[in-house]
Amino acid sequence: MEFTQQDKEALYNVWMSQKAKMRITQMEFAKKLGLSQLEFSELLRGKRELSMSFIGQFCHLLHIEPERVVPSLKSGVSEAPKVVYLESRMSVDGEIQRAYIEGNQVIVEYAHTVKQPS
Repeated sequence: MEFTQQDKEALYNVWMSQKAKMRITQMEFAKKLGLSQLEFSELLRGKRELSMSFIGQFCHLLHIEPERVVPSLKSGVSEAPKVVYLESRMSVDGEIQRAYIEGNQVIVEYAHTVKQPS
């Protein structure tokens, strides 16, 4: 999904109002998002393209519904089904040997070293 300038402005305005209420700095919030302060600033100012993953995480941390603040996501904009791109990450306790897809599942095979008790 491609987001508009209006969407970017809406997120910026939400950030400006919510950060004061939550008493959080841009640097602290960027860290919670796993971004540098510069990356976060560029996203807010429209210098980087927004992703659904970013918007979802941003809104979740601000305790707001994306559909309430992002004009392109508001109900009634279009009756056609929307495609939303999401991202999932995982860590394993070992070395990944192989990863593959079966239907809608990602299977990760990894080797884990078990230490013998002394």
